[in-house]
Amino acid sequence: MKLLMQTLCILSTYFFLPAGLTTPANGKAASDFTALSLTGQVITLADLKGKVVVLNFWGSWCEPCRNETPDLVAVQRQFSGKGVVILGAAMAHGDEAAIKTFARKYHINYPILVARSKLLHDYSVMVAPTTVIIDRKGNLVHRQVKAISREDLSHRLDALVETVKR
Repeated sequence: MKLLMQTLCILSTYFFLPAGLTTPANGKAASDFTALSLTGQVITLADLKGKVVVLNFWGSWCEPCRNETPDLVAVQRQFSGKGVVILGAAMAHGDEAAIKTFARKYHINYPILVARSKLLHDYSVMVAPTTVIIDRKGNLVHRQVKAISREDLSHRLDALVETVKR
């Protein structure tokens, strides 16, 4: 299964989606979810209403995921206390040891969920990395099927944080 996921990640990122796929999500309501973090915390999207949520689906075997993780860590530091929550959704069901090793290696400073099949299905995630941004009202505002850069994510979050200040 791990080899299959690695192959899909590589094929989709480098061959089928050479420039990646970035789409506005048109304000559709995000599917609520309940998930357990690696630390045992129950996290639900409903509990995060009023915050901007970045849901990043990744795999420890995925090279673009490894490349984007330091940017996600930096953005978490940058937006800490500004009403933004980053959640890592690991696509490695059954391999929690690999997920924990990855989290330690990359100094991940945000909650990590194990992405079960329902969460993957509800957010139409086929490959890693996929990043979804949900606004404070619980609406999907951005979806990207490729690694997201610190600059791009910061720019998008700045715009969502600014709308609250106005």
